[in-house]
Amino acid sequence: MPPAHSLLWIGDRQATLEFQLAASDSAAVLPVWQVPDVATAIGLPPTDDTTLAPTIACLAEPRPGLIRFADVIALSRRWPLTRIVSIASCLADGQRRSGPTLPGVMPVPWHDFPARLRYWLAELADGRPGSLGLPVTARRDERWQPSGPSSDAGHTHRWPQVTVAGVTPATTEAVSDLVRVAGGQVVQQTTGRPGIADASPCVVWDCGERLDSTLGWLHLLAGQRPGRLIILLCSFPRGDTVAAARAAGAAAVLGRPADREALSGLLLQG
Repeated sequence: MPPAHSLLWIGDRQATLEFQLAASDSAAVLPVWQVPDVATAIGLPPTDDTTLAPTIACLAEPRPGLIRFADVIALSRRWPLTRIVSIASCLADGQRRSGPTLPGVMPVPWHDFPARLRYWLAELADGRPGSLGLPVTARRDERWQPSGPSSDAGHTHRWPQVTVAGVTPATTEAVSDLVRVAGGQVVQQTTGRPGIADASPCVVWDCGERLDSTLGWLHLLAGQRPGRLIILLCSFPRGDTVAAARAAGAAAVLGRPADREALSGLLLQG
């Protein structure tokens, strides 16, 4: 029996380290089919299981300007109900972060994509289309409306207790508000680094502009309680620094400003 949901990855997963990380993590969430380009995708033979309408088609863009509107039209004609998203490598940092870059396409930062997938699937499992059901013209603030699992009193997931740390008191308070909206239960707030003796099962740590300077403390924090869910926030995550943070014990690294859907998707693992 074919899977209920699947992801069609269009592009080279090995093109950048960012894509390697995003594709690997996505494959842990749902089945992933890969094709090198749009022409190959729409030309798949009808007997191939991958031609069953994918839930999401992901256009992987290693550098800006490679996705054409004609590609979007071709995919929409082949799979009218499939939601089309695009992800880009760190070369696209600084591009507009709200609203679609192309009509009919939802842009998603590469570092947020696997967590957003987990969140979307949770919503679909609860019978809600979520942001996948919003018009393609929906802006970022519309997706932030608390209509997902975290706001549903009947949702069966047990959201984790969370310690929040930030570089300034204002940052800590802002991140704490986001964690609450995303579903987490904030039990501790601290300015600076999280305490090594902290007992919370989940830590959300806003590291500010630099991630590499936190790796030593991160290693100690993860070693103090193996299995703890540690989520880092930093500006413009790069593939090499994210890989280093994960090797040191982080579960994931999200960009700043953090996305509610991505954070909810990670908290679902807690």
